[in-house]
Amino acid sequence: MRLLKNSLLLVLLALLLSQCATMGERTVKMNTAQLQQKLNSKLAKPFTVMKVFHIQLANALVSIDPASGRIHTLMDASVQSDLLANAATGKLGLSGLVKFDQARNAIVLDQPEVDSFQLDGANSQWNGLAQQLARDLGSKWLSQLVLYEVKPEDLSYAGRRYQPTDFQVTADGLQVTLKPQ
Repeated sequence: MRLLKNSLLLVLLALLLSQCATMGERTVKMNTAQLQQKLNSKLAKPFTVMKVFHIQLANALVSIDPASGRIHTLMDASVQSDLLANAATGKLGLSGLVKFDQARNAIVLDQPEVDSFQLDGANSQWNGLAQQLARDLGSKWLSQLVLYEVKPEDLSYAGRRYQPTDFQVTADGLQVTLKPQ
């Protein structure tokens, strides 16, 4: 009986020590709903293209492709201009690589591409022109857009400082691994 107690105590001690070795590492996660919220807040402010078109984006629907590391987003778009009698509405589809920028401790959109831009009720010529403009200028508007900044409170815990070391794109969202310094 004493041998069983000692063996059990030894196993528990080994488990505790192995847990202590990995306890220092922390993970910060962001799911697709949080990404959608971040994109909606980042892109809530209208922007102007060529001093003529005023574009408002809203209602981001985000999906993630973990194999390629790309985020795909479909958004409502509203375009106003003195050249148009009424505001034009439609859908903007964009994608980009999701990368961790260690210098800014931030998750950014890299190599963005406008995949589609369709205006409701517009003829094919206008849709073609709008799509070409969006593709040509989209990478400039959205390149290195910060999706999430690792907060200072995420980098310190119980008196220890942490450094982001690993970044992963998963089917559920994004995660950054923080290791003690």
